[in-house]
Order: sequence, then structure tokens, then C-alpha cells
Amino acid sequence: MKKFWLIAVIILCIATVLGGKIYWNHKIGRISSSNLQSGINTSSGVASDFSLDGSSATINKQISALPKSLQKAASSARKNNGQVQIAMVGSENVQALSLLLQHQLDLTFGDLFFKVTAIDLGQINSLNLNQAKTTDLFKNMSARPDAVIFTPLLYNDNGKVGSGDTETVTGLFEEKIRLQYPKAAFFISLPNYSSDAPYINSRIDSLEAYVTDQKFQNLNYLSKWPKGNTRANLVSSDGHTMNKAGQTVWINYVISQWGLKK
Repeated sequence: MKKFWLIAVIILCIATVLGGKIYWNHKIGRISSSNLQSGINTSSGVASDFSLDGSSATINKQISALPKSLQKAASSARKNNGQVQIAMVGSENVQALSLLLQHQLDLTFGDLFFKVTAIDLGQINSLNLNQAKTTDLFKNMSARPDAVIFTPLLYNDNGKVGSGDTETVTGLFEEKIRLQYPKAAFFISLPNYSSDAPYINSRIDSLEAYVTDQKFQNLNYLSKWPKGNTRANLVSSDGHTMNKAGQTVWINYVISQWGLKK
């Protein structure tokens, strides 16, 4: 009888050990499976990070499409979570064009990675501008300009300032910007052609030759401006202020040259 119970106890012990082993193997299997699934989710998170990196690569590609003089400022802003400051200096067209440029830069790089500020000089002429302090022009900007787009005041100069002086002041203004803001890019955006004043158009051509000779960066949208009577379709009733069609010629040129999204 004792022998029978001894055998029964031994069998029960063996069954308990085997049952425990089966249970823990099953438990471990479930834990491993759970960890594997967790690993998959983590990998998905990494994939999301790669997706963000892909977005960064896209932005970096867009930066590389900008003029070289702007790329450094844009890369620095990207690295330091900053903002690229562009000042547009001119008269009658500067407000509308600055809004168009801001829109396209936002569309390409995200909201306010670039900040475009219009410096509307109103009716002052080139001689008045030459007397102004450069720092006063940009006092309403939130930071120093990384780029300045200047439209010479040729229409304001008409009848008051000669062609030679307009060209001289344009060169002096570039020099002032270079000395005051040595890291800032400088661009010329020439006044658009008139629809009814051929002598003004001749002055614009002369100014363009000067800009080319000085090797200033020129936003040469005038290469896309129509000739002859069709010029009237791009300006308002005064014969020279851009209407929407004229503004479209300007912004489309910048979109193309700066690699911006449409």
C-alpha cells in the first residue's frame, strides 16, 4: 500500500513539473509575441521619423533652389528655428508684390519661415532716399534683413532727377546695404515698363544696363514683359502701376528662378 502511494506521489510531482513547464512556455510565448508587436509599433514610429526626415530633405532641396546669396540665411534659420527676413524697398508696387512673395514662400517653406516686409517709400525720389539713414528704413522690421529687394525710384524721379543720378543712387544704396548688413543678399527689381511713355522705357533700359555692368543680382522679370501695345494690359490707368496681370508676370518669374511652389 505504501508502495502504491509512493508511486502516486511521484507521478503527481512529474505531472506538476510538466504542467508548469507547459504553462510558462505558453506565457513566455505570449510575452515574446507582445514584445514583437511592440517592436513593430516602435518601428512604425521610426518610420514616422524617417517621414519627417524626408520632409526635411524636401525643405533642404527647396533651400538649395534659392539664389546662393539666400541659401546660407535660409539654412541658418532652418537649423536654429529662426526666420529669414526679406525687405522689399520701393514705391507703388511694393505692397502688392510683397504679399504675393510672402504667399509663395509660405506655400513652399511653411508659414512664416520667411518674413517679407514692404518698405513703401511713397513719393520720395532717389535724392531723398540717398539722404535717409539705412537703419531708419528698416526700423519697423523685427530683425535685421537677410535680403533686400530694391526697386529704383525711376518713376518718382521723372522730371526731378536725371537718369545718371538715379543710377548713382542705386549703386550707393547697394553699397550702404552691403556695409550696414554685410551678410544680406541684395537684389534689384527694376521698375516695369510704361504703356505710354517711351522715354521712361528708355531710362529703364539704361538702368538695366547699369545694373548688369555693376553685377548686381537682377530679378529680370522684364524679360517676360510683353512689348508694344499689349503692355497696356499689365498696368493700371496711370500707365505704369502693375495690375494683377503685371503682378503675375513678376511673381511667376520669381517662382521660376527661386524654385518656389506654384
